[in-house]
Amino acid sequence: MELLTCQFQQQMKEHLFHDPSQTIVHLSLAKNQEIPEHHGGNALVTVIPVKGEIVFSTQEQSETLVPGKLVRLNAREPHSLKALQESEVIVVKIPVSKEL
Repeated sequence: MELLTCQFQQQMKEHLFHDPSQTIVHLSLAKNQEIPEHHGGNALVTVIPVKGEIVFSTQEQSETLVPGKLVRLNAREPHSLKALQESEVIVVKIPVSKEL
């Protein structure tokens, strides 16, 4: 077992863990802060809200995420975020084979 702890500092992006099988990041967003459209590279991405409320958008849809409601993205799927209030999310990236 490995225990990971979020520092909850003022920085927006905090890397919690990284190895060849996964990367775990803690994001802190101020109210109305936006992250423009981007993709997670060649990885499956799971976004897990732990505080606040964010609008999470892909090219096909937008959803309001709150703690308990999470989203999973395919590799290279474009997405963007906007915090409706001060928010925090955990992002888990799992690399996929280049053949996918």
